[in-house]
Amino acid sequence: MLETWKQSSWKIKTLVILAVLYVLYVLLGFLVAPGLVRDNARQALAELTGRDVQINEVKINPLALSATINGFAIKDEQTEVLAAFDHLYVNFQVSSLFRWTWYFDQIALDGLTLRARRNPGSVFNFDDILAHIEAQAEAEPDEEAPVAEQDAALPSIAVGELVLTNGDLRYTEAAGKTPHELILPIAFDVNNFSTVAKDKESNDYAVRLEGPDGGVFDWAGHFEFTPFIANGRLQVERVDLVSLAKLGQDQVRFTVPSGEMDLEAQYEFTQHPEAKLLIEEGRLTLRNVSLLKPGQESPSIRVPGVTVSGIGVDTLAQTVSIPEVEISKPEIHAVLEEAGLDLATLFLPPDEEKAEQVKEQVKEKAQQAAERIVEAETFWKVTLDKVGVNGSLLRFTDRTLSPAQTVELSDGDLTLTNLVVGEEAPFQWQGSAKLAGEGALSHSGEGKLAPLSISSKASLSDLPLATFSPWLEKDMPLSLTAGTLGVDMNAQVSGDAPDATVSASANIQGLNLLEGGRPLLKANNATLQGLSLSTATRQVQIEEIGLTGLDMLHQIDNQGRDAATRIDAGSTPSTADSSGAADSGKPWQVGIKRVRLVGSQVRHEDLTVSPNFRIGLYQLSGIVSNLNTRPGSRANLDLKAQIDRYAPFSIKGVLAPEPLYSDLAITLQNYEMTSLTPFTGLYLGYQVEKGQLGVETDVNIENNHLRSKSDIRANQFYLGEKVESDEAVKVPIKLGLSVLRSRSGEIHLPVKMSGELDDPSFSVTGMILKVLTNIVVKAATAPFSVLAGLAGGENLERIQFEPGSATAGAQTNDSLEALAKVLDEKPDLRIGLIGTTNAADRIALAEQALGSDLDGEDWPGIDMALEESSLRRKLKRRYESSTDKDVETLVSEPLPEDENEADRILAKAAWDAMAPPMAEAITTQQLVELARLRSENAKAALVQQLGVAQDRVYLNESKVDGDVAGLTLTLAK
Repeated sequence: MLETWKQSSWKIKTLVILAVLYVLYVLLGFLVAPGLVRDNARQALAELTGRDVQINEVKINPLALSATINGFAIKDEQTEVLAAFDHLYVNFQVSSLFRWTWYFDQIALDGLTLRARRNPGSVFNFDDILAHIEAQAEAEPDEEAPVAEQDAALPSIAVGELVLTNGDLRYTEAAGKTPHELILPIAFDVNNFSTVAKDKESNDYAVRLEGPDGGVFDWAGHFEFTPFIANGRLQVERVDLVSLAKLGQDQVRFTVPSGEMDLEAQYEFTQHPEAKLLIEEGRLTLRNVSLLKPGQESPSIRVPGVTVSGIGVDTLAQTVSIPEVEISKPEIHAVLEEAGLDLATLFLPPDEEKAEQVKEQVKEKAQQAAERIVEAETFWKVTLDKVGVNGSLLRFTDRTLSPAQTVELSDGDLTLTNLVVGEEAPFQWQGSAKLAGEGALSHSGEGKLAPLSISSKASLSDLPLATFSPWLEKDMPLSLTAGTLGVDMNAQVSGDAPDATVSASANIQGLNLLEGGRPLLKANNATLQGLSLSTATRQVQIEEIGLTGLDMLHQIDNQGRDAATRIDAGSTPSTADSSGAADSGKPWQVGIKRVRLVGSQVRHEDLTVSPNFRIGLYQLSGIVSNLNTRPGSRANLDLKAQIDRYAPFSIKGVLAPEPLYSDLAITLQNYEMTSLTPFTGLYLGYQVEKGQLGVETDVNIENNHLRSKSDIRANQFYLGEKVESDEAVKVPIKLGLSVLRSRSGEIHLPVKMSGELDDPSFSVTGMILKVLTNIVVKAATAPFSVLAGLAGGENLERIQFEPGSATAGAQTNDSLEALAKVLDEKPDLRIGLIGTTNAADRIALAEQALGSDLDGEDWPGIDMALEESSLRRKLKRRYESSTDKDVETLVSEPLPEDENEADRILAKAAWDAMAPPMAEAITTQQLVELARLRSENAKAALVQQLGVAQDRVYLNESKVDGDVAGLTLTLAK
């Protein structure tokens, strides 16, 4: 063998050596290299990852220049394996040596699985590998990295076919309470891959992912390197949103019980001269998407179909264009609970602390975005050509009410066109819907986002107001049982503030408002015309408010509370800002040019009195004009009505609230006073038998000073049965009314009032009652002072007679004539005559007796007697004989020298000395007789001479030692 080898030619030797090397190469490739590659690769990967690495088998075919790796896995305690595949096949071509390119005929990977898991605290199952690699890098000495050339080229690599089959990506979300796993099957095929090729037949790829429930992800296209270019088509079909949503179930407060998504788009990416991504013909479709709040039976949001078509994106130009968005029959169910509106919290994390952080972040970003939109400084221009919504349903349920209430905005259609963000461009919209099942709503408008300028129109008809009664009942003791609302409105919003201008008209048909279950307000028709509102000037102007068939009941309950007090007491405290900060802006000014009342009525009930008092203004019509909150503005009133359907009533004049001013004329005719029995019983102690009331009043208020002049007439006003009342005046009130009542049966009371309204003790109502009561009480307690006007100013309570005389003199006759005139004017009065005597009568009777003793019936009286000497002598003798005293002792002063004058003085002194003792001797019987004769003579004169009916004059028991020498009169009804 050795000799043969030595003798062989070099060609033979070369062939033999090559054959041996080839055999060694084959033997090493088939038998030795696989083990070395497997062990070294497993050890290197284990050192790199810090994990247990498994490689079951490595096969190398040195003849085909191919390698196969079976059973590769990087172990993981939580997911069994972190990364693994069943087979990897690589086929290298020897022709690479001649192409100056690393060329692989095929790289095929089968059964690839990649598994990731996120644990509580956002800790992933591969974090330890990253930490291990980082620690290795820090432990190695730093080496100066070679300076890369600016235009360093990619290595030349080519792959005829790059294939992945039977792969899957598995992600487990375990940060929340319940772990959820998402599995995405994956497969792809890239043909003629090359890092340097630029022909269209190279670097074509196709990637396919299949979801667990039939969803498919297809991604096919072409790419090139240096510069990098990629284009292709991405298509996603029937992606199950239920599984995707479970991955974020701990980040939001809703679940997705149903939903599918389709997505497709053409794309092109170029890196030179600038990075640019173009997306064209994009289309997004959502089907049967539902968002369900835990614990609810029905979804909070349900969208049967959403189609976004024609999506285009240009990242270099920073533009997004969307030709059309169609949303079919979306349903939104918002629920208000004590914690707030559920839709506002659905997209927040369940953790309250994180939720608050998200709220603040969203507020900040929204504010920034709004400012950029207003200033037209958005980074991207977004153009939305058309948005169409049809058959939408918005359902609002308020569970803060008991029972819970629901209102719906249904059959909603909306078309929005040419909405552009980032450019001054006008957009338009129009839409319609039904509110609360019956209210027909239509709206349209146009505007711009930058600068903000929006004009809109809206019309609402036949809205049933009773639907919203539960919310009214929650805040106050009011309820709406009937009524429909219609509104036509134009609005403009513009500026940075922004400022709003609104013009509108409205009408309400068949309104019925209850307070505590009792009628409060009804209206057949209420209209509002010419409303204009401006937030810039803070003004509201209304051309006319028309009220037809208004029926309002104002009731004071048995606790003395009126409707306003009850409503205020039953109202829920405002949930508005309780800081008490005042609005720094100027106050709103509200002006109403005209309020027109037609065929209306306002009723009043007072349940504090018994029987209950009721009064009403019926057939109320008229106009109130120029109502305005502007200080100094004065309103004009011209109203007419029928009180209790028969008594004409009118009020006309000027009224202003601030400063308070009034100049009003009020008239009332023929009001039946029987309705006033509750008050006459309470304050006078009697029911009203009959009577009609008329009032004419002028009321003037200026500078907080009230001046009122009233003419009150009560015709045939008579009191009836007595009513027990502790508050009734304790006077003969019927007598007082009789004193005031005229021959025609009318009581006429001119009443004047004046007072300062800023005086805390001043009350208009109190003053009126006080004045009227005082007049009646005075008539009852001092009737003759009231009747003095009819008697020419003479007080007829006492009629004077001459002392000692029962015969009516001239003065007495005058008084009796005046009394007869009063009785003629006051046919209801009866006069009681009380004959009276006083001390003057005693002296007069004594003087009459002394004169009779001196001169019999011819006694002329003391004055005449002093002129006759004979009578003077009788006087002096009578004194001296009766007293045994000298008459001169009665005079202490010197007598005059004239004998006649001296004699008269002595005679008069004797008279004065003898009369008093005789007066003391006058008997009571004598005085009673004098008093009786006076009353009899007076009655006779009244009846026989002055024509007074006999039954209207009666005699009372005589009185002696009274205050008057004559008559004292009493009155009776």
